Amino acid sequence: MKTLVSKKDATSSSSIKQVVDVNGYPIYFDGPKIIGGADEAPNPHAYLNAAVAACKAITIRLVAKRRKIALQDVNVTLHCDDSEERKGRYVMNFDIQLIGDLTEKQRQMLLSAAESCPVGKLLTEDVVVELNSRLV
Repeated sequence: MKTLVSKKDATSSSSIKQVVDVNGYPIYFDGPKIIGGADEAPNPHAYLNAAVAACKAITIRLVAKRRKIALQDVNVTLHCDDSEERKGRYVMNFDIQLIGDLTEKQRQMLLSAAESCPVGKLLTEDVVVELNSRLV
């Protein structure tokens, strides 16, 4: 089991800004001023979106390396439609730019590889996620 601790960022004027140590890397979270934040860092929702986009890019790079495909770079742009989020529908559309001397077959294979990103699969496959909170 992995353990992360979220604490108030003592250096911030934000009443809600948090810092989470993830394997020795501090990651900061905040909210907009309208809810008491100082807008000094992305909100948790933005990190969820970023995690999926980054996971897709990393997955593509790993597959290209393993298959010895001449991929020079990959850029992933995420467009979200959260207009029906409260109704249980959240749409993420990804524009994936593959840079390098690639055949159409290689491009399609890398696009397909993006769908095997573990973070995306966790959010979309039949996985039971339990969120249990307790006071300590």
